[in-house]
Amino acid sequence: MFKQIKDLAGGELYLITSLLIFMVFFVLVGIYLFKMSKKHIEVMRNLPIDEPQTNSYEQD
Repeated sequence: MFKQIKDLAGGELYLITSLLIFMVFFVLVGIYLFKMSKKHIEVMRNLPIDEPQTNSYEQD
């Protein structure tokens, strides 16, 4: 696989850079999710259920 990336004649820098950006982004998101507090996750999980929904057409 890496041999094919090396044989692209000048385009490999863009491919390797985009792959690294992609991997770094998802590793950082994964670390953020694992370090997120459980209380915050519970609040966000119940947020749509806990808030009363009012529609403007129902209010008179």
